[in-house]
Amino acid sequence: MNVKKVIFILLSAAILLITGCNSHVELFHVGHAGRKDYNDRLVSLNGISSNTTNLLGNYLLSDLLKKNPEQFIPTLERLLDGDRKQEVRIALAETALLIAEKKIDVPDCAVGYYLTVLIHTQNYLTDMINTQGSDFFNPDIQVAIRAYNIALAELFTYLQERELHTSNSFELTAAGGQLVRFAAPQYKLPVKKEHIRTFHLCADYRTGNLTHNNRRFGLGVQLICELGDNAMPETVFAEEQVIPGTLIIDTRKESGTKKQYTASLLFLDSRSTDTIPVKNFMLPLALDFSTPLAYMVRKPPAVNFLKRAFLIDTAVANEGLYHLEPHHDDRIPVVLVHGLMSDIRTWMQMLNTLLSDPVLRKHYRFMGYTYSSGNPIVYSASNLRKALDKEREKLQRDGRNIKNFDRMVVIGHSMGGLLTRMLISSSDEKLLNDYLGRDFYKNLRPDHQTLVRELLFFKPHISIQRVVFIAVPHRGAALADSWLGHAAASMVKLPKAIIDFNKDLLDSLVNSNNNRFLKKTGILTGIDNLSPENSALNLMRQMPMADIPLHSIIGNKSKGNIPGGSDGVVPYHSSHLNGVRSEKVVYSGHSVQQNPLAIQEIRRILREHLKSYSDIKLEQ
Repeated sequence: MNVKKVIFILLSAAILLITGCNSHVELFHVGHAGRKDYNDRLVSLNGISSNTTNLLGNYLLSDLLKKNPEQFIPTLERLLDGDRKQEVRIALAETALLIAEKKIDVPDCAVGYYLTVLIHTQNYLTDMINTQGSDFFNPDIQVAIRAYNIALAELFTYLQERELHTSNSFELTAAGGQLVRFAAPQYKLPVKKEHIRTFHLCADYRTGNLTHNNRRFGLGVQLICELGDNAMPETVFAEEQVIPGTLIIDTRKESGTKKQYTASLLFLDSRSTDTIPVKNFMLPLALDFSTPLAYMVRKPPAVNFLKRAFLIDTAVANEGLYHLEPHHDDRIPVVLVHGLMSDIRTWMQMLNTLLSDPVLRKHYRFMGYTYSSGNPIVYSASNLRKALDKEREKLQRDGRNIKNFDRMVVIGHSMGGLLTRMLISSSDEKLLNDYLGRDFYKNLRPDHQTLVRELLFFKPHISIQRVVFIAVPHRGAALADSWLGHAAASMVKLPKAIIDFNKDLLDSLVNSNNNRFLKKTGILTGIDNLSPENSALNLMRQMPMADIPLHSIIGNKSKGNIPGGSDGVVPYHSSHLNGVRSEKVVYSGHSVQQNPLAIQEIRRILREHLKSYSDIKLEQ
């Protein structure tokens, strides 16, 4: 290993240790062995509840369950005509599930018992809601829902392994002899069914390193819906972009028959649907947003954030605006802009927690912007501005309603906050002439004159209506002027176009005798731009910002709720802005965006943003 590579590794580790701008969300595959534990089953005796144990004892059926399970289900079904129908249905569901689990090594046999569970739990839930209403706290209803969910997960696995889960017509036989005809599945997902590459059970995975478990108990099986490469051309977040889904099954007895049923699978969008009608009652659906999120980032990116920072030309194809879910006209976009030597994976903790709020799920959609932190800040900000313009123009071209797009919220962490600030700032020729010298760009090549105007002449972006700054070094960070910062800046390999631009700009300024500018660091690298003495940073502070609500969230490694101190990288006096709508100081290092209190403040701000629009009706 050569010396330069060793220096690169040590330097990267040191910067990451200090800045703490990145974290890793984990995902573990547990498969069938761990699947049962995903559904928190009620305390039971020998795998079944005490009520079912009592019923079997009262009818002398306990021995039959142990010795002859094949005869047990038909025998128990004969009790359905009596006055204890609902108790018998629960017993059928629990015991059929117990038998199926013992026959798991013979899938063609086990599937019949899973069908029995599904038939009787659905009938039970329908009858109970008809007679007793929405008593969701009835323990037997919860037993029925758990049995339904476990059986449906196993049935879906069986069908998927045989490529039947998308088939239009096939038949299976339940353990009680019922013939179940499957009709074509129904898809109520935000993308077309042909754009779904495959489905995974959330129950087959466990997440790690998440501070919030974003799951809810209810009816159905939580799914990871993996999209094909061309399902959403604008979505490039991960190699395997996914959306969360919930699967249910509808079984109905065919009229005029005793043992013939029709069934169909229904795939639902968890982001848009959280209840399912059963008679006149809306039953809560099972939801899981954490597992799909972790699945999406389980693999390392094609180009890691260290290479994006230091070897910028290798990362051009991976830069840009990333959609983390399909576009929805009724949802306001929240754009997340990461900090130094990081990527949009650093927002996973925040996303995971915010998506647990049903109000935010309904009214917001999230996007991330990724860039090389080695690039000059003005260059990255210009690219982000262009990306937002391009997205807005695309929506207009497609005939979409952009009312909510123009209510955008941008959240920037650290260096990302400086990019964000430039999106809402104004710069004109007079300001630049006063700062850099009159007609400062007249000696530039024509193509560089165009680049200067793109980079340095701008107005606040029309779509952005609120901004949150998180641990942003508005007045720079001393780290950039340390030996570590200088070493890091020296390792950055800028694209040739930027190198040429820097050289021509400085040569032009020499010709205009503006030595004041030359005494300071110019546009140069993004790390240079963080220096408190950097001219680009000083220029940025002189630019007026748009008259929109601004919020600051600042870290303090010593104590929270008290102005002052430092997050270990950015001191309070650099992060503080006068005139913001709110400022919150949390007890945190520099990775403030992952702090639970900071995330709750974001939640409050996003809810406040919704209240500023009279046409948005918020549910209690």
